[in-house]
Amino acid sequence: MNQITANEESRFNVDIIPPELAVRAMRDSGYRSTDYALAELIDNSVQANATQVDVVCFEIMKQVNQRKSRRIDQIAVIDNGDGMTPETLRIALQFGNGTHLKDRKGIGRFGMGLPNSSISQCRRLEVWSWQAGPQNAMWTYLDVDEIEQGLLKSVPVPEQRPVPQEWRDRSNVIETTGTLVLWSNFDDHRLQWRGAKATLENTEVLIGRMYRKFIDAGDLIIRLAAFSEDGASFDAPTRVNDPLYLMSDSSTPAPFDK
Repeated sequence: MNQITANEESRFNVDIIPPELAVRAMRDSGYRSTDYALAELIDNSVQANATQVDVVCFEIMKQVNQRKSRRIDQIAVIDNGDGMTPETLRIALQFGNGTHLKDRKGIGRFGMGLPNSSISQCRRLEVWSWQAGPQNAMWTYLDVDEIEQGLLKSVPVPEQRPVPQEWRDRSNVIETTGTLVLWSNFDDHRLQWRGAKATLENTEVLIGRMYRKFIDAGDLIIRLAAFSEDGASFDAPTRVNDPLYLMSDSSTPAPFDK
């Protein structure tokens, strides 16, 4: 067998898992729909001792075929949890890594956490996390386009960047510590529901069931809100969804909601 010289080998990609191929495969694995991907982020917030979480959609008008329709442009999950150090933040965006790998007490523990759930829905993920006020937040990101083009080969070193004012204005939970996860640059076919209201209403069904004991006990408030270029269109707390019909004020059908 002829041996390949070093010069010839350099012409080929010989990585065991080429990053651009791996990220494409990861986008198609693990998360059934948008609500399950959002539930992963909420689970991270709960593990970070958050008592309040905002799930906020921002819509814009887009030309779709022959008419304009509202489409989700950004989705943010914001919490008042412990926040992350720059080192932890960078680890959190690595596929298959994290700070709870041996923790079997988490609620969800789906898939590979923050990056995998995020890129299953969007092409750009940005994270701000702070432990000394939102003006001192540390920021980093992942971008599918940059990964596929070979421009991004490692998680960028977090840099100090204040939480954007628009998200401070849209959130009720910006406190001394916390985290903002922002999704943008969506492929329409990956979002289960293209409108914000439908996305949030269907997400409530899932997370209202998963976190019903926390919500019923008053230990966790999950706010669902939608904004557009002309103002707010939806804003409500998540109601419990009790499949046993034992909890009151739930999202289950009447008369079981009481």
